[in-house]
Amino acid sequence: MPEITSSKVLTSVPIPDDWALPLLLLRRGQQLFALEVNRLLSEQELVIKPFSSAIASPSYTYGCTILGDGTVIPAINGAILLDRYLEPETMKMGSKLAIADKQTPASTHATTILVVDDSATLRRTLALTLQKSGYRVVQAKDGREALDRLQQTTGVKLVICDVEMPNMNGFEFLGQRRRDPEMSKVPVAMLTSRSSDKHRQLAMHLGASAYFTKPFIEQQFLSAIENIISENSVPALR
Repeated sequence: MPEITSSKVLTSVPIPDDWALPLLLLRRGQQLFALEVNRLLSEQELVIKPFSSAIASPSYTYGCTILGDGTVIPAINGAILLDRYLEPETMKMGSKLAIADKQTPASTHATTILVVDDSATLRRTLALTLQKSGYRVVQAKDGREALDRLQQTTGVKLVICDVEMPNMNGFEFLGQRRRDPEMSKVPVAMLTSRSSDKHRQLAMHLGASAYFTKPFIEQQFLSAIENIISENSVPALR
């Protein structure tokens, strides 16, 4: 098999001839899957940038990074790629269940969640995670836009909000939200890379229902937000 031409900036990790190709292990529920990769490259710290809106990028990509020599490298979310591969089989199973029990609802959640983050890539990734669990997702890029979304969108039952954002950050959003009697009924879960106690305490003081830090474990996070929604069931905003 001919060697694929790649950037000279990247150097392959040598693999003994008698070894099989490396595997990337991914957990999906109680099952473990392995993705075979062609080769391992040197570890680097890279900045991931979202694709331009002019490019219809696959849903399983975070974005891309540009190396020193100008080479564009896509960044792939292995978990979402695996879900896309397994999707046809899941749809078949879903059809069989629907035939077996016609009274089973199409989704276990009739719930709208507002995701607030200035990173389009993070918003999209989190939205895909929530949509896989049956939630409807609305997005906002900062706290100011989130306030508008809450006014314009009916049925929002939870806000998942970042802390560091331009125009209006997460703490400012919490402060503005609690001034409105209707908005203050909607629980807010902060999701941020800021893990210090002072940030957590400030968020809870301003009315946040929960404080999560990135990165998070998907199943634990989904279970936690489901509990928040159940404990804070509120009428839809009008």
